[in-house]
Amino acid sequence: MNSTTLEKIESNIESNKIILREKFKRTNKEIRAVINYLSDKNAKNIIVLDIRKVSQLADFIIIASGTSDRQVSAIADNVLTSVKRKPAAIDGIDTSRWVAMDYGDMIIHIFLESYRSFYNLENLWPDAKELIVEDKN
Repeated sequence: MNSTTLEKIESNIESNKIILREKFKRTNKEIRAVINYLSDKNAKNIIVLDIRKVSQLADFIIIASGTSDRQVSAIADNVLTSVKRKPAAIDGIDTSRWVAMDYGDMIIHIFLESYRSFYNLENLWPDAKELIVEDKN
């Protein structure tokens, strides 16, 4: 990464702007399936972060938003019933404001829009590659 790119990233961090990342296009079947499960319930602003080279936490972080706690709950339920394996951990399903599902190699976060903007998880891994999924509508 050159010094101009680093200056842009630092400037974006200081001004709370979204960080520019390298995009990636190829995903595995399970990630594509999860994107479809999220989209089936009209999840908004779906992004996938490939954090394999920047963190040992997981391979992928998937982040999506819902417009109400009922929608967040419906999205989470759809993912839980559709993914072929059980998550190692689930948190937030009782309040449905921020649901986190840990599958080991991928962690799925489903937020109410206000919680997502407050916690701003996307900016925790500025060097991660990013796949932005277009909303259906």
